[in-house]
Amino acid sequence: MQFVFRIVITGLLFLFFVPVLFAQSENNEPKPRGDYQIYLPKPVKEIKQLLYYKDCSPIDGIIPEGGKKVIMKNFEPGNKVYVEVIYTDGTSEEFTRSPCFIDPVLL
Repeated sequence: MQFVFRIVITGLLFLFFVPVLFAQSENNEPKPRGDYQIYLPKPVKEIKQLLYYKDCSPIDGIIPEGGKKVIMKNFEPGNKVYVEVIYTDGTSEEFTRSPCFIDPVLL
């Protein structure tokens, strides 16, 4: 009987305390702002709108030479964005990009 009791107690301790050992701590520090980029399927002529998806505040964006990406100046990482562009072939497109498709600009 004692053996079964020890196994049950050990199992319960294992279930309650082992996940605590592997839990990730949340880092509440804000990520540093910087230049980030979104890659596009074809060259862009103009950015009509570039906004944070959550609150629709504007983002300063530029089109570098080649036009196949949009660089967002002083972007706050971890946010989804709304983009409306006009391509060089005259077509326009509006879309959203989640944070996993937004890359930092590396020098």
